[in-house]
Amino acid sequence: MDRGTGRLRANRLRFSLPLLLVGCGGTTDIITPPPPPPAGFTLTLVPDPEDVAAAQALGWQAGIPGLTVTMTPTDSSRPPRGFTSAAGGVVSIPDLLPGDYIVEASRWLTAAERTRLPAADDANGFVARTVVRSSGSGAERVSVPASRQKGLVISEWAFNGYYVPGQALYQLGGFLELTNNADTTVYLDGLTLAAGFDLDIDVPISPCAANLQFTQDPEGVWSRFLNRFPGTGRQYPLAPGGVTVIATDAIDHRALIPGGIDLSHANFEFSGPADVDNPSAPNLIDIGLVSYSEGHGFYWQTSGSAVAILALPLAVGDLERRHHAGSADYVRVPRAKVLDGLWVRTNYLAEYQECPRLVSTTIDRAGSNARSTDEAAEWNYSLSRRRAPTGGTKLQHTRSGFVDFVRTARNPGVVLNP
Repeated sequence: MDRGTGRLRANRLRFSLPLLLVGCGGTTDIITPPPPPPAGFTLTLVPDPEDVAAAQALGWQAGIPGLTVTMTPTDSSRPPRGFTSAAGGVVSIPDLLPGDYIVEASRWLTAAERTRLPAADDANGFVARTVVRSSGSGAERVSVPASRQKGLVISEWAFNGYYVPGQALYQLGGFLELTNNADTTVYLDGLTLAAGFDLDIDVPISPCAANLQFTQDPEGVWSRFLNRFPGTGRQYPLAPGGVTVIATDAIDHRALIPGGIDLSHANFEFSGPADVDNPSAPNLIDIGLVSYSEGHGFYWQTSGSAVAILALPLAVGDLERRHHAGSADYVRVPRAKVLDGLWVRTNYLAEYQECPRLVSTTIDRAGSNARSTDEAAEWNYSLSRRRAPTGGTKLQHTRSGFVDFVRTARNPGVVLNP
C-alpha cells in the first residue's frame, strides 16, 4: 500500500468514527451529533415615539445606549440576567434559551444630559418594562418611554378590601396618597378625584366590545363617582416633595379589623351620611352622579379592576354625559384636565376573560397587575410608585402602571423606595 492510499483510508476511518462505534459483541451504536449553537437573540431598545424630541437632543434617536437591562423568565425557571445596551440601543445575547421573558430597562439622565433637553422638557430618564417571547434567535424592538418629573402624582393606591370571615367585605380602611413631584408648591384646592369606568370582565350582559366607547376613549375617562377637594384657591398648599393622604374613613381601623391601620392622622377624608367625622381631616365634597351606597364616602372597587384619576377642577354639569345600558350615566373627564391616572388590573382569576383595557393609552399605557391573586392576604398591601434612583425625592412617571408601580406594604404618608 502506498502512502497516498494509506492516508485516504485513514481519513475515511477518522470521518466515520464519530458516527459509528462497533462494540465487541458486534452491536452498532449511533451517536447523535449535538445541536448547532443558537444563532443569537438581539434586542434593540428605541425611544418611544412620544419622546423622540428628547432622544434626538441626546443623539439617541436610533436607540438608547447605556440602558441597564434585566431579562427574567416569566416562569422564574432561571435567574435574571443583566446586560447593558450598546450604541444604537442594541443588546446581543448569543445563548438565550427559548421562552417568555420580562424585560426591564432603565437609564437615568445625568444633570449634564438634562441641560441638553429642549426647553421645558421634564424627562429625567428612560424606563421600560415589557414581556418578549424568544425562540432563542431572532430580534425584537422594545419601545422605551421617558420618565417625566410631572407635578402632583398618585404615589400610593391602597383600596384592597378585607374579607371578614363569615361576613362582608370591609372596604372602609383604604386610602389614596398624592405626592408633589414638582420643584414648586402646588395647591390642592378644588382638584378632582374620580373613579373611572371599571366593568372589566367579558360577560354576556356587558361584553368588552360593547364598552369600547368607555374603555378606550383617547379624549378622556368616563366616571360617575367624583369628589372635589375643599378650599377656595390657596388654602391647602403642598410643598415640593410633600405627601398628602386621603382616607375613606380617617379613623383608627386597628380595633375594627385584623391588620387595620391607623388613618386618624390622614390629611383628608371622603365623607358620607354614615361616617364618624374626623374634624382634623377636612372632608372632600361629593360631586358625582351617584354616591356609594354604604354611606361612608368614596372608595375604589377592590374585587376587580379600578381606575383612579386626579384632575383639575371640574364643573360636572358642563361635562359630556353618556348612558351605559344596564348601568348608569357617566360623564367624561377630559384628557386635557387629567393630571394623573392609574389603572389597577384585576387581581383574581375568573371564568370570564378580562377585557384588554379600561382606559386609553393616553391615560395609562398598561395597567398595574402587581397585586397578588390571594385577596385575603392582599389587604395588607398597596401599589406604590417607584422612586427615580438619581432623582433624589423624585418619583418615576412613564404613564404606565405596569412600569411605575410595585406592590408594597401599606405605608400612608411615606414615599417608599421600592
